[in-house]
Amino acid sequence: MKRANIKEVANLAGVSSATVSNALNGTKFVSDEIKAKIDTAIQELNYQPNIVAKSLRMQESKIIGVLISDVANPFFSAVVRGLEEELAKSNYNILLCNTNSSIEKERNYLDVLIGKRVDGLIVSSAGNSGDYFRSLDKTGVPIVFLNRCPEFMNSDVIMTHNIRGAYSATEHLIKHGYEKIAIITGPSSISTGKDRLIGYMRALEDYDVIGREELVKEGAFTKESGYEKMKELIEQEIKPDAVFISNNSMTLGAYKYLKEAEIDIPGQIAVLGYDDPDWAEIVDPPITTIRQPAYQLGVNAGSLMLARIKEKDVKREIMYMDTELIIRRSCGCE
Repeated sequence: MKRANIKEVANLAGVSSATVSNALNGTKFVSDEIKAKIDTAIQELNYQPNIVAKSLRMQESKIIGVLISDVANPFFSAVVRGLEEELAKSNYNILLCNTNSSIEKERNYLDVLIGKRVDGLIVSSAGNSGDYFRSLDKTGVPIVFLNRCPEFMNSDVIMTHNIRGAYSATEHLIKHGYEKIAIITGPSSISTGKDRLIGYMRALEDYDVIGREELVKEGAFTKESGYEKMKELIEQEIKPDAVFISNNSMTLGAYKYLKEAEIDIPGQIAVLGYDDPDWAEIVDPPITTIRQPAYQLGVNAGSLMLARIKEKDVKREIMYMDTELIIRRSCGCE
């Protein structure tokens, strides 16, 4: 079927093409009566404006580039859903890129997105170094960092209180009487891995619990690393009586190992995870977790981006959101 053009809309409405353009773009005054005629013609012809041409004229693409470290992770899936729905309210679309926590992939995607003239970037960064992002300042493209942020960046940031969340997880295990509390943490090169380790260590210090180097295992925020690090903890000489696992993918891997090894949870080892995926409440025993407001994080990131596009010169904003301890049976609670 031949696509209707603006001239055909103008002819049917009995106005000029310029009047149709003014009505659609709001560039000049058009009376309500004329707008109604134009709208009727658009509906009748099923006219679709040329978005690409419009974006070039308006110097905007209505596209936000989104870089996520792992789109398969249920946490990020919920974040992206909130983000997409919030941006859609203002007629923005997202171009989603999965970096798989690779700095090289992240840089390649950033180059592609800048080349596509995106109106903004929302990034869950793959590392702590902000050098490459600072080099993008000259492009004028606003950046909002989501959940993870490189050090020393003068950009908008939205994340949860990772240190507080990890502290409350460790505190909960301490108050249960556990003394040899292990942690499977994320990479120290990523802000969330670093901050959750800080929260764990602060809780041990505040409650005078001895911290043991053998009980700190650095994973990669993947199911495979959770499995391997849990195996290391169980097979070593100093075995933990509880473990805090600092993201849901690693928790899944650790649980898989414990089930295969027929280790009783929480009888032989208590487990407390980070993030609260749907499966956390249906495994046996259900897992105590630190819940992040994933969907609302996405909504707020979208809102922050829209505000930044509108006013590029306003002061940088850092927004923290609270976590919640969800108590189930894996930590010894009934």
